[in-house]
Amino acid sequence: MFHFNKKHLEDPTIPMWVVKTHGETFYVEHVDCSVPWSTKETPDNSHTKGSIKVKDCLLVIDDENCATVKELTIHDKSRLHNASQRITRVMTQWGQELREALANHKTKHGLIKTVGGACSTTFYITDLYNEAEYTMLLLVVPGLRKVMPNETYYKIYDDPTVDIDEDDLYVMDDEEDDE
Repeated sequence: MFHFNKKHLEDPTIPMWVVKTHGETFYVEHVDCSVPWSTKETPDNSHTKGSIKVKDCLLVIDDENCATVKELTIHDKSRLHNASQRITRVMTQWGQELREALANHKTKHGLIKTVGGACSTTFYITDLYNEAEYTMLLLVVPGLRKVMPNETYYKIYDDPTVDIDEDDLYVMDDEEDDE
């Protein structure tokens, strides 16, 4: 939801627009909206008489304090869900060490997927379901690092066509047999 900030009329240094989403308020200079919207009239509200309402969208605020409201993709939904669940996505070139550390410490994690990098490098990527496990794994897995949501590798992991590490599937099958 966004609306004009009437305080901007009193002080032009205050941003012109107010954008609200998930209980947070942002004051921005400009709004670009590329998805369908509707109006919400609030005649009894002393602050604003109406606003623009948008559903199922992604809000991005750039370095120049301009908001872009655009369509929410399946990758965006996954990334936002992971962030809300405090899931940490990690990657390393050391797949065997990663698998051993996860097994030795009984760390709950997602599937380990292999992704090709530059110069025939292979990376192993997985989700850690407990954020605290990341610190422990840093000590035992060489080159382990967080993969940030804006990185290509983060998005590639969510792609269903990416290879799943066969060794990880084998371990998962064994764990299911033990239950």
